[in-house]
Amino acid sequence: MGDVVGHDLQAAAAMAQIRNMLRALLYDQRTPPSTVLAHLDQALEAITDQHVTTACLARIEPAQQGTWTLRWSTAGHPPPLLLTPDHQARYLHADPDLPLGVDVTQPRNDHTHTMPAGATVIFYTDGLIEHPKHPVETGLERLAALVTEHAALPLHDFVDALADHHPSNGHDDMAILALHTPRT
Repeated sequence: MGDVVGHDLQAAAAMAQIRNMLRALLYDQRTPPSTVLAHLDQALEAITDQHVTTACLARIEPAQQGTWTLRWSTAGHPPPLLLTPDHQARYLHADPDLPLGVDVTQPRNDHTHTMPAGATVIFYTDGLIEHPKHPVETGLERLAALVTEHAALPLHDFVDALADHHPSNGHDDMAILALHTPRT
């Protein structure tokens, strides 16, 4: 999940370019998310106009019987939101690294969290939660409440409900990705 700073056609074009570079890096490398983001940051510095971008790159891997491991690295992006099978929502807070396009010399870190079967992890852009009249924490609290309120919906309807009832003012672009771990 990523978000380029800006709200115009130039920002959209930059995001498309960054997404394509990321796809190429993911195809070619089987490395931790932090390493991929570091390589992406270096590529952006070398061949673009340095668009500042937040990103959260994650991978869900099978772990012990009935569990999954979420591995992620974040470049200034909002934290993933975990919805447990018993409909409890909690943010997976981790110290975010700098956004892409700021300083390629700074290290990038990986984070891990065990997810039970039947859990859902939600990635989103700040456009889903930010409102100029409220602190970001208020938007995060409202999103967590929406997630628990609509937790029983099928995944597609769940994402639609989050988009339809978002806590932001709707003036920024929004993206939502929800991944559900299979039940065993």
